[in-house]
Amino acid sequence: MLKHNLQPFGIPMELLTLVVVSTAMLLVASVMLWSHVRDWRIFQQAGLDAEELDYRRRQFRRRMQTSAMLGLLAIALPVGIGLTIWLRSGWFFLFFCLGMILAVCWVILLAIVDICATRRHFGRVHDQHLLEKLKLEAERRRREAAAKSDRNSDGDSLQSP
Repeated sequence: MLKHNLQPFGIPMELLTLVVVSTAMLLVASVMLWSHVRDWRIFQQAGLDAEELDYRRRQFRRRMQTSAMLGLLAIALPVGIGLTIWLRSGWFFLFFCLGMILAVCWVILLAIVDICATRRHFGRVHDQHLLEKLKLEAERRRREAAAKSDRNSDGDSLQSP
C-alpha cells in the first residue's frame, strides 16, 4: 500500500487547512470591504434625502466594521494557533481563545443589529409606500366619483326640456 505525504513543506495538515480557510475568509472579507465602499460612494452621489443617507451611513459603518473584523479574525486564527504551538503556553491559548470568542460575538452582535435596523428601515419605507398608494387610490376614487357625477348631471340636463 502506497503512503502519500500529506504534509507539504513539513507543515502539519491541520495548520495547512487552517491557512487555506483563513486565506479564503480574508479574500471574502476584502471583497466585502470593497463592495461596501463602492455602495457607499453610490449612495453619497445618489442625492438621497437626509433620513435615507443617515441610514445608509450607519449601515456602511456597521458593515465595514463587521467585514474588517472578519478579516482580522482570518489573520488572527492561523497566527494565534501558530504562536500557541510555538509558545506552548496554556495562558496564551486561553487568552487567544477568549479574544477570538469575543471578536466572533461582536461580529454576531453587529450582524443582528444590522438585520434589525434593515427590517425597521424597510418596514418604514413599506409603510410610507403603502400610505402613498392608499392616498393615490382614494384620489382616483374621488376623481371617478366626480366624473360619474358630472356625467349624470350632464345626462339629466339633456333629458329635461
